[in-house]
Amino acid sequence: MRRLALLWLLLVALVAGHNLWLWTGDRLQLDTDVLAMLPQDQRDPAVQQATRRLADAATRRIVVLVGADDWADARRAGDAYAAVLASARLPLALQYRVSDRMADDWLSFFAPYRQALLSARQAERLASRSPQALADDAVAALYRPVGMPRLGPWIEDPLNLYGDWLTERAADSRVRPADGRLSLQVDGRAHAVLMLEQQGPAFSISAQQALMPWLERAAQAAQQAAPGVRVLSAGVPLHAAAAASQAEREVHTIGFGSLAGIILLTVFAFSALRPRVLVTLAIGVGLLAAISVTAALFGRLHLLTLVFGASLVGVAENYGTNYFAGRLGQPPASRWRMVREQAPVMGLALLTTLIGYLALALTPFPGLKQMAVFSAVGLLASFLTVMLWFPFLERGYMSVTPLSAAIGRARRYWPRVGRNRATLLLALLLAGLLLGGGWRLQANDDIRLLQSSPATLIEQQLAISRLLDLPSPAQFYLVRGATPDQVLAREEALKARLDALVGARWIRGYQAVSDWVPSAARQRASVALLRRTLDGDGGVIALATQRLGETPAAARTAGPVPLMTLARWLAAPVSEPLRPLWLGRLDGGYASVIMLRGVDSPDRLPRLAALADGLPGVRWVDKVAEVSSVLSRYRQIMGGVILASYLLVLAALWRRFGRKAWRALLPTALASLLTLAVLALFGQPLQLFNVLALLLILGMGVDYGIFLQEQPDPDAGAPFLSVTLGAACTLLSFGLLALSHTPALRAFGLTMLLGIGLAWLLAPMFCSGPARQKERTP
Repeated sequence: MRRLALLWLLLVALVAGHNLWLWTGDRLQLDTDVLAMLPQDQRDPAVQQATRRLADAATRRIVVLVGADDWADARRAGDAYAAVLASARLPLALQYRVSDRMADDWLSFFAPYRQALLSARQAERLASRSPQALADDAVAALYRPVGMPRLGPWIEDPLNLYGDWLTERAADSRVRPADGRLSLQVDGRAHAVLMLEQQGPAFSISAQQALMPWLERAAQAAQQAAPGVRVLSAGVPLHAAAAASQAEREVHTIGFGSLAGIILLTVFAFSALRPRVLVTLAIGVGLLAAISVTAALFGRLHLLTLVFGASLVGVAENYGTNYFAGRLGQPPASRWRMVREQAPVMGLALLTTLIGYLALALTPFPGLKQMAVFSAVGLLASFLTVMLWFPFLERGYMSVTPLSAAIGRARRYWPRVGRNRATLLLALLLAGLLLGGGWRLQANDDIRLLQSSPATLIEQQLAISRLLDLPSPAQFYLVRGATPDQVLAREEALKARLDALVGARWIRGYQAVSDWVPSAARQRASVALLRRTLDGDGGVIALATQRLGETPAAARTAGPVPLMTLARWLAAPVSEPLRPLWLGRLDGGYASVIMLRGVDSPDRLPRLAALADGLPGVRWVDKVAEVSSVLSRYRQIMGGVILASYLLVLAALWRRFGRKAWRALLPTALASLLTLAVLALFGQPLQLFNVLALLLILGMGVDYGIFLQEQPDPDAGAPFLSVTLGAACTLLSFGLLALSHTPALRAFGLTMLLGIGLAWLLAPMFCSGPARQKERTP
């Protein structure tokens, strides 16, 4: 034992050193992409890169609207808001003031290409109307007192096509310059528009803690400058800050509360704090070993693996409490004998738990394999720590405390399942509960159910999206091609179909790079159409000048017209708001996205998806449906893994308990089924996080059955004390997560609370008899 303990000490020291090397040098890569947990052949790199580009463009931006009944109040309040942020000296870029030069630069960029810029609506108008009718329009426009702004001489553009094209482009945004500021006029109210962009990481907690107080001060300053104004804010950093603040509150309440409860329970049960320290040591060693092995095998560690695996190592709580429950009232010298006696039953408990995780490792999902390896290694390391170190680390006498004695005696009064009327009534009650819950059980993997941001923040986000008519980042079209120009041409083919939906008011509009940079073929066709329509003896210019009684104008220059290129547009400041739409080189080619406005109902998504059919290089992407599908697939696979694990665990128990093996496993199975039934009766949908908790319930609950079935005598208090303390610590550790405001944690905690509580309640009922019995299979 001493040699084994020293060998294990050496291995743990190596693991600790490896962890120090990983964490101090930023060598451990934490992956946060949920879809990274999918098999490689089920993930489209282009879709993932498109999503990541759009997300990167949004994660640092905050939009603030300062609204009032008139523009003067909104402008004054907006100035006060901007002044507070300017004095903060934060790494924050503020876009609020605009200059006339910015507008001139915007117009001057497109001017050289004006003859090559025609929208689809303008091209249809020129092709469908006669030159005489167009000439009448050109003459009428001269006498119209109010019209669209004209840029350049009338003789060069009698139909004002260039001004019309620019006006159509400007309609993509409701924001307009006013008095040198960004403004928004909608719903009878004026708004000052402030665009903020963090210069550092969007999810930096320190950056959030520094930013949020200044945003609150700025809002207060705006309201003081013009009473009655309303300040709306939206952006990913705000949601991240709210999540961090919520997590901090829950750590203080749930985390510290559960820790205090566990410590008090341990002290009252064992009259010492040493058992809690040693059990924590065993869990800590398990975590270190799990991180090292997983990082070595996979090269990186997914954040979900770390969170889920860390909770699964909590199963090691059962090993430590079982050890100390057996030490109560026993002389120190008996600890070696006790370890030898406990080794088979604790080894069986470890084996039955590992079976579930090894089954998980056989799935084709790399994320589930990572979880399985992490949990299995952590549990094995915790088990070895208990068996090899605890006899050396504690050598004193542990007296039986009043609490531990009372818990041990309580087993005597527990009802037993048998051939009696009470058992029949209990069976009928459980059957009715299971049937009722099964009838109402429904699965819902919609990722939106996991939304945990404050309601006020969501309301402001929706209000700003409506006021600014922003496109949805959750659904978009991914357009790919071998060259940039081919991507633009394929965008134009898709836009021809989208225009029909816009005309039918199915959607309000879309955003595309080709709106600003037409393909080369479209630009050449526009130049040819303009020359064919405007120039020549029968062209619009000649007919209009004749009607005005003027000398026919000389023909326009017939030389080559410069074409706008995507590279020039991307390099110019005018492209800055729309650059996230262009993905650039992607998967051996080039790609862009087209985003939609006005997708207000999920019922419209199937038709939008069908719109991409038959268009080469065009794919519909619905991130909400895709992530929800991932969660659904995980849930189904995990359900199958749990069923297979139950069968393998039953086979392992059979070797130890023979025909009475079902008595050790059935309480956990019933507890899991009853948990699902109760959740269903209360209207809780079945989600992935419920199923993940069921796997943990199997790993813990079957230990209760094993410990009690190993010593079925009601007078044997140590097993029931171990089971009760383990269940209590588990409920304090994980069951209190049911109080969390984070939907995923709440679902996980509520399932654990019901499942572990029911497993502890049912396990003593199925003990085989007053004497220890062993049956061997033939």
